[in-house]
Order: sequence, then structure tokens, then C-alpha cells
Amino acid sequence: MQTETSRGPLTGPEGDGPVPAGGPRWRALLEMRWRARLQEVTELALAYHEAAAGGRGAGASGDDRLQAQRLQRLQRRTVTSRRALADTEEALARLSAGRYGWCESCAGAIPAQRLAATPETRYCARCARGRGR
Repeated sequence: MQTETSRGPLTGPEGDGPVPAGGPRWRALLEMRWRARLQEVTELALAYHEAAAGGRGAGASGDDRLQAQRLQRLQRRTVTSRRALADTEEALARLSAGRYGWCESCAGAIPAQRLAATPETRYCARCARGRGR
């Protein structure tokens, strides 16, 4: 994978704007995040199913309550991870469509520094604050 030090900063032509739609650096970053998130979702789903299968037939009500709490925590983490995976997939689609790096609210450029910190972002900082994100 290309890193900031190996081929320069993750920025557009002027150094502070978004990258052109086919930016290979952004695609590599997003694809790396997609793979990591897919692995996380898979591991959480497996952990949930293993915990659910292991909890069948538990005897004490205290054990049942702890098991239910563990399953609920795993389910919440899985849902959060799936949303992050979907956000990454949507960012890859925007990149392919030539809309990556542009705010979906005001249509202004999203600074490369913001994209480097949160590549899936769809809003500039001002619009994200207005949306409570």
C-alpha cells in the first residue's frame, strides 16, 4: 500500500483540496479500511453465534442474565461495525462516481486533512457540525 511517506501526502493537486475522483491513494486507503472492517464484522458475527450457541441450556438465572448482556454487547458492536463497513463502501462508490471529496450538503471541497483522518466522511467540517456529527 502506498503511504504518505512513500509517495507524498494524501492531497489533491494544490495540496489542500480533495483528490481527483480516481485518486489511487484514496482508493488504497479506503480498500484497506474496507478489508479491516469486513474482517471485524466477520469476527464479531462469529463471536455472537458462538456465544449464543454456548449459552443454550445454561442453568442459573444469573448466568442467563450475563449471557444475555454479553450477546447484547456483541450485537451492538456488530451493528456499529456493519455501519462503518457500509460507510466505507459508500465512500468507494463516491470515489468511483467522481464525487469523493465533495461535501454532500454544501457541495464544497472537503479538505484532504479531514479525508485523511476520516476517509468515509461525506460532509465538510462546517456541515458536519450543523448535522451534529
